[in-house]
Amino acid sequence: MQEISNKGTKNMSIGELYRHRTEHGELQCHRLKMPEGTAGELIINVPRNEKALSIEEVFVDRKFRNMGLGSKLLAFAEQIALVSGFQNIELKPFSTDPLVSDHELREWYKEHGYQFYGDKMRKRIHKEIEVMT
Repeated sequence: MQEISNKGTKNMSIGELYRHRTEHGELQCHRLKMPEGTAGELIINVPRNEKALSIEEVFVDRKFRNMGLGSKLLAFAEQIALVSGFQNIELKPFSTDPLVSDHELREWYKEHGYQFYGDKMRKRIHKEIEVMT
């Protein structure tokens, strides 16, 4: 279980993990739990024989937004990529929330180091990323 702390909130953990193995790899769903319920979730695809880990979804419940939790979930995905031996992490940025435009979401990913790579965004993972313990 990975503990993460966030300014203004208690320590939270990304404690629930659901896995679904496919012929191409493994889908993982990591949930960020708080006493009030699920604050967010991260769904990643850990593929076999590929060079990039794929983020399928980063979701933060509206009542927990603007607290840095989305950034924490991204950092967690990047740690998984690093320890799994991937050099890149990629995603297709699209918003499922009518209050957040696709453009705003793409800008948010750019602020976190993601760059356009065709119809996806990609970030190179470096060994300097601090691994949470």
